[in-house]
Amino acid sequence: MLKVIARVGGLAALVGCLASSAVAQSSTSIRGTVFDQAMAVLPGVVVTATNEATGITREVVTGSEGRFTMSALNPGTYALGVELPGFQSQMRQGVVLQVGQEVTINFTLPVASVAETVTVTGESPLIDTTTSQLGEVVTAREIDTIPSQGRTQFGLVQLVPGVTPNLSSIGEGDFEGDNFSSNGQVGDRNQWNVDGVSNQQSNGGGSGPQARIPLDSTAEFQVLTHQYTADSGGSSGVIINAVTKSGTNQFTGAGFYFNTSEKLAARNHFLPDDEEKPVTSQHISGFAFGGPIVRNRAFFFFNLDSIRQKAVHIHTFPEEAKPTFKDYNATEAVRRFATLTRLDLSAGAHNFRFTWSREPKPSVAQGFDCCATLDHRPIEMSYGDRGYNGGWTVILGNRATNELIVSRIGENRIVTNMAVAGIAESDYFTDGWLDNGYTGLAGRDQFDLGSASFYADFATGLRDDHNGRVTVLPAVRNAFTYAGNSHTFKVGGTWDYRNGTPEYRGNGDNGIFTFQHNLPFNPADARTYPSQFQILLGNIRFDQTDTFWNAFGQDRWRVNDNFTLDLGLRWDYQEQTPSHKDAFAPRLGFAYDPTGTGRTVIRGGAGKFYDYHFLGTAILLRRNGVFSQTFEFDTGEDLAADEGVIPTSHVCLQPSLDGRLAAISPACRAFLTNLRDSLQPGAGAEFINTEPLLDTPDRVMGYLWGYSVGVEHQLITDLAAGIHYVGNRGRDQMGRVDINEGPPDANGRVTRLGVDAFDPDGTLIPGAARSARFQRVLQYTISDAFNTAFDSLETTLVKRFSAGWSARASYTLSYAKDVGFANPRVAYDLNPREDYGRSNQDNRHTFAAGVNVSPWRAVTIGAMFRAYSGYPINETVGRDVNGDRDNTDRPVRGVDDVTRPILSPLDSNGRAVRNGINGNGLRLLDLTFRYNLNLPGARVQTVGFYLDLYNALNTTIFGNPTGNRNSRNFMVPVVAGRAREAQIGIRYTF
Repeated sequence: MLKVIARVGGLAALVGCLASSAVAQSSTSIRGTVFDQAMAVLPGVVVTATNEATGITREVVTGSEGRFTMSALNPGTYALGVELPGFQSQMRQGVVLQVGQEVTINFTLPVASVAETVTVTGESPLIDTTTSQLGEVVTAREIDTIPSQGRTQFGLVQLVPGVTPNLSSIGEGDFEGDNFSSNGQVGDRNQWNVDGVSNQQSNGGGSGPQARIPLDSTAEFQVLTHQYTADSGGSSGVIINAVTKSGTNQFTGAGFYFNTSEKLAARNHFLPDDEEKPVTSQHISGFAFGGPIVRNRAFFFFNLDSIRQKAVHIHTFPEEAKPTFKDYNATEAVRRFATLTRLDLSAGAHNFRFTWSREPKPSVAQGFDCCATLDHRPIEMSYGDRGYNGGWTVILGNRATNELIVSRIGENRIVTNMAVAGIAESDYFTDGWLDNGYTGLAGRDQFDLGSASFYADFATGLRDDHNGRVTVLPAVRNAFTYAGNSHTFKVGGTWDYRNGTPEYRGNGDNGIFTFQHNLPFNPADARTYPSQFQILLGNIRFDQTDTFWNAFGQDRWRVNDNFTLDLGLRWDYQEQTPSHKDAFAPRLGFAYDPTGTGRTVIRGGAGKFYDYHFLGTAILLRRNGVFSQTFEFDTGEDLAADEGVIPTSHVCLQPSLDGRLAAISPACRAFLTNLRDSLQPGAGAEFINTEPLLDTPDRVMGYLWGYSVGVEHQLITDLAAGIHYVGNRGRDQMGRVDINEGPPDANGRVTRLGVDAFDPDGTLIPGAARSARFQRVLQYTISDAFNTAFDSLETTLVKRFSAGWSARASYTLSYAKDVGFANPRVAYDLNPREDYGRSNQDNRHTFAAGVNVSPWRAVTIGAMFRAYSGYPINETVGRDVNGDRDNTDRPVRGVDDVTRPILSPLDSNGRAVRNGINGNGLRLLDLTFRYNLNLPGARVQTVGFYLDLYNALNTTIFGNPTGNRNSRNFMVPVVAGRAREAQIGIRYTF
């Protein structure tokens, strides 16, 4: 049997690899050394670990150096027993093992005069002196007692140093609640793992978990921010390792209801004084239940969590747009119905686990920020993010374990506009439409839907982004661990497959009119005409698959009791980058306890961390090839309306009027119909896309060199502080460069190089298309110009719960620089490095603190305070000055500062630097007050009464204003986050 298991494990390790967020399962283990009274090591000691909640036991025997290691343990509270004939037996109870933690427990056994066992009770060491990784574990107590709006446990990630939430949505009631950046990386680079395997969103990047795990389903989660070991990879952001709750030998459960309404909320800053507060509400209800199927062997756990939320966004419009466009309050409605089931079985050396989760979540106007008209609200129909996760852990003798995990996550999701969703205007402020289902185009022509209009300070018309997908992501992961006397070896790998099937069409296929002003369109007034029109034509249904592999090997070498080395090597491979077969990522870390007391650790390390490319990259390349059945038509910018002249450069810049909206005119429709027909197969000469997106023949995965060093020290019992320097350097980063852009002419307008200049050897443009007149030709480019840098000083203070209180605080001072988001567009293609500057995620100062206090047995008070210096603002002129068909131009001294000064610092060319203006800071305090009443009876039962205050100080949370100098709202805040809200609740537990 062992041979069969070994072969299966070895095969899975070879098969192993992926993840659009490669799986990161840090070792959860207990290790230690057993001595006699003379401090000589004792081999042959039987060490038994018993999970106090489930009764499941593990047993190992110390080796020749007196050391023992138990790996692949479930997080929980354990009792450790040690026995050796002739010596006094010992039992240590209450050893808490957290996710991803390696607890070190040493024993000293005196010679026994009589048969006896000494029992002691003590918590785990406060500081892990054996790990080089940077991160924190958010415990079950913190999840339960620190306030988190929307009952999303991942809001507590903000307490970890180096992590910054999405400041553009914090306080606005963003339902997702799990979008944040770490160490200068965008949110798409984060990894979300549940029970040891990926639970990543399946969209272009994946900034959050796919099937969100309800709060009452989460036992605890680990947040790794830097210097993770070789079993983690495929992404360079923060790693979340969440563990779901399992049943125990006791039947336990909970039922709860929480409510928030406008009656318990303060007024929004932008709500006019003479208007009543709009109706808002949030209803959260559910229950959890778990227990034994067979005591000490089999267990179940089930959780149901429902959220019905209505939030309000205040929308205001410029005076020149009124009365055509009037101020109003828009309702955001979200439903969520999340379920999770977990089964556990222990059968001797074999431990099995299965988790199933599902989360349907339809919504209207989610994240609908200022300013847009009601018909521009987005609709999302999520018919069920879902996940299946099965694990099989085998204990192979005294020293080895093998973990095999098979998972499958999926998504069925549609994001669209009102017309495509088939929603009547009378239902706009209700959520009754959520049960209607999706109607789609229903035989309608795309030109009949109605176009979107983007004015200088607001948007109107039907929202232009409507698309859908069905995505399935199966994965297999295997890891084999062998614990020797001084070395713990771990090898394995992952295979992950991604299959994306678009449901229908895509962004911009109903047409977009762009205006440089706020005047409602009037065919009789030349000043009101648009400056640009864009539309997506043809077939965009491109199914896409991608496969990821990885393999890793690592050694945790316990050089001596004070010094540990983490040595690792990882190999990543992605189908999108087939020529990149040398993506080897070495990792080196150390942890040193200088005193040998377990109170101080000096840790550090360096490593290479690769990033997988997003599935959306491959889809865009297929959609925008030179020969394509899809074309993004763009008239280019015509500013004639600024001079009071009707634009004549293209017929589509002369729309007709449909009510209050600009609409595709009959002449424009005839032009677009002919253009669309030419895209169809068999239409004659093959259509040539004169604005293609090209791949680069040397496309490789980008990577970071990361390094850190710091110290953590236990100040007093249950209180520890730490300080670490963290640095990242990004290399082989990818951007999109216009390779057909030439130097500017005498008027400052870009010239076009021509195909013979940008593709002299014919490797990019086929011969049949070389005679075409190409305009902007974007190419994915790997260049040193896109290199990134991040440096930070991160401090922590952690008080473990004792004497009735616990706390956690962190402060981060950081500097993040880059050229833009992943696959960025730059302002000046001839020299992309001119865009190098403050990252969009550059939040210099971050402070977060959470505390919970139990002043009396029945009362608990929790608080969470955050302060952020804010994201930068990029100052732009708001129009395509140089004619490069991009709207990214920044102001220039002597040209753009005649009537308004340039607020950003200037570079050596007199041009505003990118992200040169400091944005708005943020300070936010949340409070929770809880009273728990113990009910009489043999069974332990409590009823808890809750009062939560979010933004308790009613701070006005201004969003960053626009940096568009062409806007009336340039540097003027027009949106504010949610004012103070109160939530009341009741919870029954047994």
